[in-house]
Amino acid sequence: MGGVRTQNSAWAEELASHGYVVAALDHPYDSAAVLLADGRTVRTKVTATGDADRDNELAVSWTAVRAADLSFVLTQLDRAAGGEIPGPVGGRMDAGRVAVAGHSLGGGAALQAARQDRRFDAAINLDGFPYDPDAERFPQPVLALTQDVRLDIDPDYIPRLTRVLSLSGAPSYRLSVPGAAHLTFTDAPLYMPPVESIIGSRGRTYGPRITAAVSLALLDTTLRREPDNLATVLPSYGALSVHSPQGSTGWGRRCGPARFHRPEPVPHGRGAAGFERRCTRASAGLPLQGEKSAS
Repeated sequence: MGGVRTQNSAWAEELASHGYVVAALDHPYDSAAVLLADGRTVRTKVTATGDADRDNELAVSWTAVRAADLSFVLTQLDRAAGGEIPGPVGGRMDAGRVAVAGHSLGGGAALQAARQDRRFDAAINLDGFPYDPDAERFPQPVLALTQDVRLDIDPDYIPRLTRVLSLSGAPSYRLSVPGAAHLTFTDAPLYMPPVESIIGSRGRTYGPRITAAVSLALLDTTLRREPDNLATVLPSYGALSVHSPQGSTGWGRRCGPARFHRPEPVPHGRGAAGFERRCTRASAGLPLQGEKSAS
């Protein structure tokens, strides 16, 4: 709650360096502060009440608004790609291949946006609780990163997330990262005090690097149609649960989940520690036409 679009900038710039367009957004009255085009600053009205039932109701409504915002942004990106809205990406951005992503409440919003809007080809949920009360089957693959499940987390979180992943009509993945905390998957480890309960225990650059690496693995597979080796690559970063549909309809029953473990995650890909913080919390990633993934 109250997050801003700059809190995942290292991740966003790493994706951009591989040829993806990353669009970040602030949600008015939700993000800490939003500067509008007319110069006004709109501050957050999102706050917890301390009553669990009421806070859950509010989270459901906030998530729905964020999901609608994400679909609106995709519509605007489509207009920009077609030249209807002037900008540097007109004619160079393929708005027909898009993934939606977010952290925390934004991760839950990304899942809901994908279910409601089939223009999104995939979803990435960075440790976000799924608040969608009407979750139904959806065709897109999902990659969900979660903090270390051995920590003291909401007991409803993993079962609820597992249920949503099982509704996907494509193979979907939940990766539990050893030593990770909730803010491990943001820029927070790069600048916050090294408090393990907040940023995790793997060091300052580990979280941004692993978040970018596994995101690229999913994006390259789903948006660029590169060979699908996710079940081989992802276990090197933590404990992986794979949820696969069965049957010719593409929906079927949940298979598994199959579980893969490797005790020492080994990050790969370019480090992100030096990137300027300029982008994203809940984002849409689009490949540029004619671009290829950097090696």
